[in-house]
Amino acid sequence: MVRMPGASAPRLVVLVRHAKAESGEEGADHGRRLTDRGERNAREAGEWLAGLLPRVDEVWCSSATRAVQTWSAMGRSVEAPAPVVERELYLADARQIADRLGSWTEPGPLVVVGHNPAMEQLQALLTGELRGMRPGAVAVVDLTGRAVVDSWSPA
Repeated sequence: MVRMPGASAPRLVVLVRHAKAESGEEGADHGRRLTDRGERNAREAGEWLAGLLPRVDEVWCSSATRAVQTWSAMGRSVEAPAPVVERELYLADARQIADRLGSWTEPGPLVVVGHNPAMEQLQALLTGELRGMRPGAVAVVDLTGRAVVDSWSPA
């Protein structure tokens, strides 16, 4: 990322839509697991992220099995503390996550692993630009500049 002299340091949040998950029976959504492809894509996303941000300071993760598995696979490549796993992120909409980001005070990058439509809508709230996020997609958003600085999506 290029910084202009005198520009304030970027404040980065990494938005992650959980990777491809198996189909679930009605009522069993929270426990759906990643498919083999989803696991592979999550590992690839982690390798990509490590090339951009080798370390993140905080990870917020939905408590859904597929979200936890996505971060587990990504986190093998990225230096990060243990994730904060919360049921509230499983149920949260974009506005609720954005409100929580408003009280986030850590200086370094934050990763949020969640679900659609919340991740796409959150990206739009933060940047003013609606972009699609396929399962396993990652978007690095500079909150200071209100822009996506880089993104990755499975092939």
